[in-house]
Amino acid sequence: MRRYLFAVAITLLFLSVSPALHAYWIWTPQTGTWINPKWAVKDTPQEQFDWAMKFYNSKDYKKAAEEFFRLVRFYPQAELAAESQYYAGKSYEAIEEYEQAFNAYQKGIETYPFSKRLEEMIEREYEIAGKFYAGEKVRLWGIPTFPSVYKAIEIYQKVVDNAPYGKFAEQSLFKIGECYKKAGDYQQARLAFQKLVDEHPESKLAEEANFQVGLCASQASLKPSYDQSVTDDALKEIEDFARRHPESTLTGEADKMRESLREKKAESDYTIAEFYWKQKWYDSAEVYYRNIVDNFPDTNVAKKADERLKIIEKKAKK
Repeated sequence: MRRYLFAVAITLLFLSVSPALHAYWIWTPQTGTWINPKWAVKDTPQEQFDWAMKFYNSKDYKKAAEEFFRLVRFYPQAELAAESQYYAGKSYEAIEEYEQAFNAYQKGIETYPFSKRLEEMIEREYEIAGKFYAGEKVRLWGIPTFPSVYKAIEIYQKVVDNAPYGKFAEQSLFKIGECYKKAGDYQQARLAFQKLVDEHPESKLAEEANFQVGLCASQASLKPSYDQSVTDDALKEIEDFARRHPESTLTGEADKMRESLREKKAESDYTIAEFYWKQKWYDSAEVYYRNIVDNFPDTNVAKKADERLKIIEKKAKK
C-alpha cells in the first residue's frame, strides 16, 4: 500500500511540474535542440539584429554584445552577421573591454573579408592599439592587471597583416618601432623602422623611420668593450641617413649621435690598446693608439692615445 501511495505521489508531482517544463523548453529548428525561449535566437536574422540593437541603443552594451554574437552563431551566413560582428566590437569598446573588442573586430575581418565594415574594423583595431601603447592595462578574468606595450605591438601587427598597404599600415609599422623603443628592445625597434623604409620608401614617415634606424642602432650599441660590431653598424646607419637626407631637419640630431658613436668607438679601441700596454705588447698597443689618433682625433681619448704613442716611440729608440 505504501508503495502504491508513493507511486501516485510521484506521478502527481511529475504532472504538476511537466507543464512548467514545457513552458520553458521548446524544440527549435534553428538550433536542432531543446532550448529555453528566454535564451532563444529570434526567428530571422533581421529580428535578432533588431533585438540586439535595442540593447545597444539603450546602452546595455554587455547584453547587446551577447545578442549580436548570438546572431553570428546561429546565422553565420546571413548578411547581417558581419554587421553584428562589428557591433559586438563596438559594444565592447563602449564598456572599455578593449581586448574583447579587438577579438571581435579581428574575427569579423577574418570571417567576413568582403564586409562593408572592413576598413572601419581595421581602423578600430588601430585605435585600440593606441590605447594599449598609451598605458591601457591588460585584463585578467576581467580585472585590469598591468600595462602591456606588447599587446599594442600584437594589435598593430594585425593591422599591418590585415592590410599591408592599407591606410594604417605605415603608421602601424612606425608605431611598432615606437613600442619596441618604449620596451627598451632597440634591436627589434630598428627592424620595424627598417621594414617601413624598405616597404614604403615613398611614405611621409620614411625619413623619420630612416633616422630612427640609426638612433635605435646607436641605443643598441654596446658600452666600450672588445666587441664593437654593433657600434660599427650604428655608425654606418647614421652616415647612411646623412647621405640620404642631407637637408633633413634631423641632421643636427644625427650629427650628435655620430659624435657619440665615434667617442664610443674610440673608447673601445683605447680599452683594447691599454690591455696590450699592460701586457707590454707595445707593437699591438701601437696599432690601436694609432687608429684613434688618425681616425678619431676629435675624441676625448685621442690626446691620451697620442701620449702613449710618444712613449712607445721613445721605447723603440732605446
